[in-house]
Amino acid sequence: MGNFNIQQFREVAVFCLLDNNLPMELLARPSFREMISLANPEAEAALWVSPRSVATYAMRLFQYMQPQIVCALSEAASKIHISFDGWTTKGGKRGFFGVVAHFANASGVIQDLPIALPHLAGSHTGDAIADTIKKTLQEYSIGSDKLGYFVLDNAANNDTAVSSLAHAYDFNAAHRRLRCGPHTLNLIGQAIIFGSNQEAYNNNNDEQLQTEEVYMQEWRQEGPLGVLIDVINHIKTPQQHEIFRSFQTAANAELPARERLHVLEPVKPVVTRWNSYYAAFKRATQLQAAYNSYAEHYINALSLEDRRACQRGNKLPEAPSWMRSTGLTAADWAVITEYQDCLEPLKLATEKLEGRGKAGKYGAIYETIPVFEYVLGALEARTRSYEQVDFNPPDAPEDHLFVNLRAAWSKANDYYNKLDRSPAYYAATCLHPYYKYYCENSWVDKPEWLTSANAGFLQLWQSYTDLLSVR
Repeated sequence: MGNFNIQQFREVAVFCLLDNNLPMELLARPSFREMISLANPEAEAALWVSPRSVATYAMRLFQYMQPQIVCALSEAASKIHISFDGWTTKGGKRGFFGVVAHFANASGVIQDLPIALPHLAGSHTGDAIADTIKKTLQEYSIGSDKLGYFVLDNAANNDTAVSSLAHAYDFNAAHRRLRCGPHTLNLIGQAIIFGSNQEAYNNNNDEQLQTEEVYMQEWRQEGPLGVLIDVINHIKTPQQHEIFRSFQTAANAELPARERLHVLEPVKPVVTRWNSYYAAFKRATQLQAAYNSYAEHYINALSLEDRRACQRGNKLPEAPSWMRSTGLTAADWAVITEYQDCLEPLKLATEKLEGRGKAGKYGAIYETIPVFEYVLGALEARTRSYEQVDFNPPDAPEDHLFVNLRAAWSKANDYYNKLDRSPAYYAATCLHPYYKYYCENSWVDKPEWLTSANAGFLQLWQSYTDLLSVR
């Protein structure tokens, strides 16, 4: 006990709170202090009694360690690349920007360091974001000679922010502005599920176009996807989960032993994430029999209540619209499966582009062009397969997926074309041993693409040659 190091213990205690996202007032809770006291009374005495004191110590520790980060950045073997994104506290009271520096250290090891979480007051305009980032760059002595690329999502204010930073640090904004691949894929996935591009309707009649848009809005709510999502979201209480589990058990009992599944929880989609819808559809098709039984259970129960209400001359009980439908038919499940199949390429593409980009891992910039070529090819093939279908006869299939695929293909093509603005994508692809001939082979019928890309590559190469000559 006599060798207890108070300062080291306090430092480790604060790191424990920060690493595990624990509240600072945890150290002041009697039950926590009692546990620490049983292990070592000196340790309990060393803990702060006020959360404010913990916060003050954490900030002092940050200020103490910050010069070490500045030194590490100054010794970086590569340029320092920056990513940042906004974050709002619960209730929207405060907005922050997480700023991360990506670089190879003096030993050539890739580092990803969160360097700042500045508060961004007022409107999050591009100029306001740029001012905040400039202060962070100045704080860490990152000048124009060390500043590399910006990896950001597709928000328009990020374009403005990079343009403002380009003016301040004298670089080509389009060349240095890289896009978060998974965020772009998320937008494409949302287009497949929801659709939003008027041109996707392939209809020049304004009045009919408006009618089709209204129809699509209704279909999103009342079509197979809307019904399935409503059924999934109805399972939200312990009682509902228990009922759903009972239907799974009953469905499993009817299957051969080798085909039986473990009882699984329903996957609920998140509005802003296409992959959550993909996961929800995939889980739902696994548990199709259970979902059918669950929906039928409530449809039959409500039908009985409705009949009783009508007999008594009472108002019909309130209930979700799907409970007064026919549930999910075999044709509906075919539509759900079709959407799932359309989203599958995006799932594979996201796995390729997410991650830290270490050697042999996913997430590296040289994957971007091949991945987008793959996505575009998959979307084109799917869309082409519907082009000869006549959707006008009464018994024809609905054109919702065709409309959404056209919207997704258009969006994917738009963002693929934006890759041309930065030579970094083409350079990374060509300089990778596996992909060095990829663009040349893929664009054999588009020589103008190769000419433009090679010109950008040479310009980028020259900038590094000039940098080495200065050193």
